[in-house]
Amino acid sequence: MNTLRTDTAPPPEVRRARLLFLLVAVLVPVMVTTIGIIVLIGWLPSFTDPVATHWGIGGADGFGPASTYLWLLVAVGLGIPLLLAITTLVSVGAQWGGAARLLGALAAGMSAFALALSLGSLLIQRDADPGSGIPGIGGVMGLSFAALLGVGVLAWAVQPRVRTAPGRSLPPRHAVRVAAGERVVWLATATMPRGALILLAIVLAGLIALAALMLSTGIAGGWVVVVVTVVVAVALAATASYRIGVTPEGFTARALIGRPRMVIPLDEIEHARAVDVSPFGEFGGWGWRVSVDGRSGIVTRRGPAIEIARRGRGAFIVTVDGAEEAAALLQAYVDRRRHAS
Repeated sequence: MNTLRTDTAPPPEVRRARLLFLLVAVLVPVMVTTIGIIVLIGWLPSFTDPVATHWGIGGADGFGPASTYLWLLVAVGLGIPLLLAITTLVSVGAQWGGAARLLGALAAGMSAFALALSLGSLLIQRDADPGSGIPGIGGVMGLSFAALLGVGVLAWAVQPRVRTAPGRSLPPRHAVRVAAGERVVWLATATMPRGALILLAIVLAGLIALAALMLSTGIAGGWVVVVVTVVVAVALAATASYRIGVTPEGFTARALIGRPRMVIPLDEIEHARAVDVSPFGEFGGWGWRVSVDGRSGIVTRRGPAIEIARRGRGAFIVTVDGAEEAAALLQAYVDRRRHAS
């Protein structure tokens, strides 16, 4: 399988990668879901009583109309793949790479998972002997995950491998010179976009409300929701905003709650520059990320970032406003130290 790079591959090859992505992420789920809908519509008249729709440790513990599986198939087998496809096409832009390929494979696999789960769950009840009870769901779940993995691997294989090119270098806005003995400090805050923060805050508020409701009414599992809420709150506080600093001693980045943090001494820095970063295309998402090319960093948004090349280690990236000035100042300190040694 050929390896393509978005900076060197001719446009037709990149278009081919997008076309095959649409094939596995959209066309396959549409076809699989359509087949499932046809089969389910043919089966539904034979189910007159409520069927099992949920299984617990002790067996079936939730019941509803057989048409529930029709809506499950449409939501999971078609809705989720379409959401993944749209999100990928909007977020990746020109930085097509492994993350897009993976999400295309996941979309195709989810359609197969939904088909096997919906049809299998009804099939074991359709063929069950009256009075024998409802069979367990373990075999159906195993088959469903096998379908997800098998179709996902096949969808991954048919898509070409496109290695995302690093973002272009950004020229410094002005030359920075630091005289011997002079001390200049650059400070800034790298924060997730406001829209993302609002969305995450709404999710957190929903979890808090759900936990309060479950605890106040005595619904089982309330403490589980409390634990999940605390974990989400801590994760949001630790990743939403970082304090970035460039000093004569080097580079620092730390979350507003103190952890996680990154300290890069000046003597470990080979050079610094400002680059344009595509979070999804280069790092597969947002947050504290690691790229397939060995780079790591704090990626909170698309746009300018400080890239710090470290001796014996991969480069560290931080997206932040004013990255051009910060990188120029850090490079000035690196140059001053190199000339002094």
